[in-house]
Amino acid sequence: MSAGGRFAAILDLENVAIMNDGRVSQSEMRVLLSAIGVRVSGMPVRVATGVNVLRTYMDLIGLQRWGLTLVETEPDAADNALCDTARDFIRYGVTDIVVVSGDRAFVRLAAHARLHVICHADHLSKALRLAATTVTYLPEFRPTARAAG
Repeated sequence: MSAGGRFAAILDLENVAIMNDGRVSQSEMRVLLSAIGVRVSGMPVRVATGVNVLRTYMDLIGLQRWGLTLVETEPDAADNALCDTARDFIRYGVTDIVVVSGDRAFVRLAAHARLHVICHADHLSKALRLAATTVTYLPEFRPTARAAG
């Protein structure tokens, strides 16, 4: 990210993990986390997710050494926890929030910090796109036949 600001990142793991009609594979998640890691290197990062999503990618998330907030499996639970975390970052002088999610729930943060969004191209809400200072899309994967299970 560019110089001149104090940066921190919030990451909605479910928003990264779910593509099309299912979750990304371990190897795909490795690529996604690598792409995210390059963008958030040196920043404080907080990940929020429910245990069901975390279970699949626990080893990969553990390698990142990012902070983790476990939330209930409820609509918007991760978004709400991450908004609270972002407000704490802002209170401590952060000027730029990297939002790894495309959910509109993060729009309200734009009143207090510049937003730099990282998400899947098809996950970005119009409201967040309009509120964002920058938008970076995650790598895309070709659809593959996956075994039912």
